[in-house]
Amino acid sequence: MTSLPAPETHDPLRRLATLAALAVLLGFAVQGLVLAAKLSFGASVPAAAFAVDLAAGVAWSAVVCLGASVGVSAFRAKAALAGLIAALFAPLGVAAAKAMNQTLSAAIGLSAKPAALPLIALAGLKAVEYAVLGFVLATLVQRGVQRLPPYAATGLAVGLVFGGAALALRLSAALATAPEIAALAVNEIVFPVGCAAVVYVGQAMGRAG
Repeated sequence: MTSLPAPETHDPLRRLATLAALAVLLGFAVQGLVLAAKLSFGASVPAAAFAVDLAAGVAWSAVVCLGASVGVSAFRAKAALAGLIAALFAPLGVAAAKAMNQTLSAAIGLSAKPAALPLIALAGLKAVEYAVLGFVLATLVQRGVQRLPPYAATGLAVGLVFGGAALALRLSAALATAPEIAALAVNEIVFPVGCAAVVYVGQAMGRAG
């Protein structure tokens, strides 16, 4: 009797490592686009300030996008649980980005920028945003959707809705300048699309494995 081949136990770890790497690369890419948006509107961005923003952005991306990917993968049959996992990781990502910002700013002697929004309000908004994103992406997985465009469209829709809310809050606080508005628009719209693409890659790897 021919025995079945043993399962490749390294695949889940390889998949997790790939998703983590993609989440980090997404953070770098989004921060590069944010910098380009600021410069295109005439802002002056010192290298030290960019380094702080880059580190905070990468920390945020690594925690939130990886958390959403893991939530969707682990609870692919239960969209509500996937949304809950993504919602739990969002405040952790906000905290990680804030801690990275403060630590790096102190290390290089840079004055920390005042928060555009209260930390609790920002964490709450992001929790709801990524709960919705995780829920809808898990629903796509549950329905067997295997094409990238629906995932990207979900990220875009979520980014437009919640990015608009974040921008409205910032405008109401009279804290927004033209470069900041451009940077916020890029960050809030591009990142959810990229994160949805990372989730898609994770699902594609799972099917291939």
